[in-house]
Amino acid sequence: MNYQEITPDEGSLLLMLQAGDQTAFDEIFNRYAAPVHTYIRLRLNGSEEADDVLQEVFIRLWHKRQSIVIHSSFRNYLYTIVQHCISDHLRAARRRRYTLPDDMPETQEANPQPDEQYQYKQVYYMWRGAMQQLPGQMRRIYAMKIEEQRSVKEIASELRLSEQTVKNQLHTAGQRMIKILRQVQLFFL
Repeated sequence: MNYQEITPDEGSLLLMLQAGDQTAFDEIFNRYAAPVHTYIRLRLNGSEEADDVLQEVFIRLWHKRQSIVIHSSFRNYLYTIVQHCISDHLRAARRRRYTLPDDMPETQEANPQPDEQYQYKQVYYMWRGAMQQLPGQMRRIYAMKIEEQRSVKEIASELRLSEQTVKNQLHTAGQRMIKILRQVQLFFL
């Protein structure tokens, strides 16, 4: 990120921010928003969602204002928040991409075509059938992650397993699902 060097008045700005001064926050936003936004757009390959991530960065800064501890520079502190927001955004995007909705997806048309409904249902039932072929605990872990959107830590805690065991089970489940679905796909070709 290409920032200005920290000036002496940034120290007082940070103190004012920690005290909840909206003007100090606005000044920090005005100084850093453009370069942070440029960096986020580069990291997200020009995604239009960069605006949302930028907003999240400054929301987090505001919420953490009272506990700000600068070890090296404000720039590094802000960079850490940016990295966390980008990672959270990418993780959420992956989760949305691999989660099947409970009901029919919205389409551009007012009424989905019957063949689209049929195809969606067929794919959904193939996916559910493939999931049923997984061994018991692996199926439960996979369902908790995909359907319930639980974190690895939550799954491990509830099932009293190590996080690494949960990760291994999810990885193996994903590989088995792909293998099963490929066999189904070959059958229908």
